[in-house]
Amino acid sequence: MAVFSEIVVRHNTRLLKTRTLPSPGKVLVKTGDTVGPTAIIAKTDYLRESPRVVDLRAEFKTPIPPDLVESVVLKKPGDSVKAGELIASLPDDRSGRREVVSPCNGTIQYISRLDARILIREDVDSMEPMCVVPVSSILKSNPKWLRAHVTVREGQYVKEGQIIAGYMEPGNFSAVYAPISGFIARICPRTGNVAIVRPMETLKVTAHVPGRIAKVLPNYGAVIESYGCYLEGVFGVGGECRGQLWVMTQDPGDVLETEGIGPEVDGKIIVAGAGVTYEAMQKALHLGAKGIIAGGLNQKDVVRLTGRELGFTYSVQPEPHRRKRRGSAQGSSEAQGTATAPNPGFTMIMMEGAGVMPMNHRAWEALGQSHGAIASIDGTTRLSGELLRPWIFIGRVPDDTIPGHEISETGIESRRAAPVCREKVEPGDRVRCVRPPYLGLWGVVEQMMPGRIPLESEGLMEAVRIRLDDGSLVDVAEANIEVVSASRAES
Repeated sequence: MAVFSEIVVRHNTRLLKTRTLPSPGKVLVKTGDTVGPTAIIAKTDYLRESPRVVDLRAEFKTPIPPDLVESVVLKKPGDSVKAGELIASLPDDRSGRREVVSPCNGTIQYISRLDARILIREDVDSMEPMCVVPVSSILKSNPKWLRAHVTVREGQYVKEGQIIAGYMEPGNFSAVYAPISGFIARICPRTGNVAIVRPMETLKVTAHVPGRIAKVLPNYGAVIESYGCYLEGVFGVGGECRGQLWVMTQDPGDVLETEGIGPEVDGKIIVAGAGVTYEAMQKALHLGAKGIIAGGLNQKDVVRLTGRELGFTYSVQPEPHRRKRRGSAQGSSEAQGTATAPNPGFTMIMMEGAGVMPMNHRAWEALGQSHGAIASIDGTTRLSGELLRPWIFIGRVPDDTIPGHEISETGIESRRAAPVCREKVEPGDRVRCVRPPYLGLWGVVEQMMPGRIPLESEGLMEAVRIRLDDGSLVDVAEANIEVVSASRAES
């Protein structure tokens, strides 16, 4: 079934933007506070993940030949393990068998035959911030000699599997390795232990738009109220960024060339007319531009710049810290495939579609009137299920002005587009294609094809015949088109 939507250009809009952490933290604002786009709304500390390593040679205190590793290890990659569960066993003439148990809950990630090591991906819920290594006990030495045996110092960062202590004996070398990555917090000659602390990282959530705190969400974030001009594009690549809008062409039908780009684009969001050449995009990125907004961009150029093919569903991939944790907030943006930006903070938005396409006059006028203003943009896009469109917002702190429109957001950082209330595609409808091989191209429906017909995908699907803007006539699956409401596009 086709998607029904509208072109959105909203002046004098009240935007309610929800900004939250993925897990509980500290909220730094209160209701009524005025904030700028870079203001920190909330922050939380979390443990940086690293694999847990089990060195079989050190545990068994004997060399393990590569061809013996598989018979010693009782688990295989992908197996789940619990703390204290037996994971390796080695026959011993004196004690019968020597055994090694898992130091944590997790999943066997990798078994190295060459190094005789087991890597365990530790469960986030059971991850401890510190690991105490009983060095003197492992070496069977007096704790008073600990500092003579250690090879590290307090405050030093060590990697999992790195030797942190040891000593030589005739014909033998006894060693102790770091089971996790982290900082050496303490070397204690009284107990003979070495404490390793996992590094902590701080996640901060900024306002992203200027405004006033309308509501505080305890432990997670806040809802920001802002007034301004809101526009939606068609396709976007990259995530959130902020910058000064800088209109670089004279007409909505102009294509931006390299000659028009200079050092003044540093830190700015470039606005072009019908498109931007690949060389111009490269130069803008090199000179420090934060983003590009144009009527259309050549899909092949975007792929060359990002190094990744664009799918029909794509969005910004969540950062590693946005995984679910104990007590984490639900509702973060879903990611179905990824269209990554060439570097963090660089975003490209197509207002009309793929290729050289003049920007519609309402969007062009709104962006032109905001030349030099600070804008907040987000390229996150999803074209299946509940639509997510890339958006641009030129905001200000709320005042006594009565807003003409209101846009409320739900979820962590996303706005779900409301579809236009229609059910059937009709001849004469203005449509854009939202999946390959005609991704981003516009046209007009000429005929509804009867029944199901074979398409380029070799599948039998309900289809429509479309006259593309370049004059060609193509058959496209109805599910692969978006009908844009002509009557509401000018609202």
